[in-house]
Amino acid sequence: MTTNPAEWHESVYEPHGDLSLRVAIIELWAYREVAWSFGMRRVRARYKQAVFGFLWAIVQPLAFLGLFLAFLGPKGGGTRAFAAGTFAALVAWQFVNSAVSGAGASLLSEAGLLRKVYFPRECVVVGAVGSFLPDLILNLVCMLGIAPLLGAQFSWYWFLLPVIAAQVVITSLAVSMPLAALTVYYRDFLYALPFVVQLWFFATPVAYTIDRVGTRWRWLYAVVNPMAGPAASFRSIVADGAAPPWQLLGLSALSCLVILAVGYRWFKSLEREFAEAV
Repeated sequence: MTTNPAEWHESVYEPHGDLSLRVAIIELWAYREVAWSFGMRRVRARYKQAVFGFLWAIVQPLAFLGLFLAFLGPKGGGTRAFAAGTFAALVAWQFVNSAVSGAGASLLSEAGLLRKVYFPRECVVVGAVGSFLPDLILNLVCMLGIAPLLGAQFSWYWFLLPVIAAQVVITSLAVSMPLAALTVYYRDFLYALPFVVQLWFFATPVAYTIDRVGTRWRWLYAVVNPMAGPAASFRSIVADGAAPPWQLLGLSALSCLVILAVGYRWFKSLEREFAEAV
């Protein structure tokens, strides 16, 4: 089977009737090349004829960092630690912001293919989220060079950053699945999505530290906001060279997995009617 969506034949297949997550995951793995194709096509389209290409992925967190330092940075000491931690959290958040915003409307952008060809519809969402992985990897690599200039503290905990970044990717996918399904049936979500993502940003410890949240409520904060743990962990590791807040990170991971399981099953239950709804 060709992995280029433009070359697929106009034949229609019925989706698998079994809604079990095990069957869905097996089917998704069988169509992994389709998800890869969607992702690569989005990467090429996003940076086509862009002079600076992937460098735009670095410019965005640096620009936000400049604004935060100017208006939200500490007045006394601790400016360097704040700068390093904020930049690290921005690297993680930039992926979430781009991935969720792009994946939320991904099914609508592929409406023509959804009407013509059967493939697991989550391939579109997975491809949309995955298309921002090069940006995340580039930002993580650049952080190794930029963060020390901002006052970062190196420690062996830095080796945990790729693992925590993987949790960020899974969180983005978990949130994108139900949002993409809702956007198919309710176009209002196309307008609400940027607003929701913006609210999520201010509810995440990116421009501020986790200390702003009362100690007794942090566990609930991490459960409700699956990005709380990863963002706080990026801050702690990069700014202080300290261990991540394990409890918050674990609670956010648990919340993320629950959202992914429930959202994915709901997505699969609605999948059969996507072709008619788009």
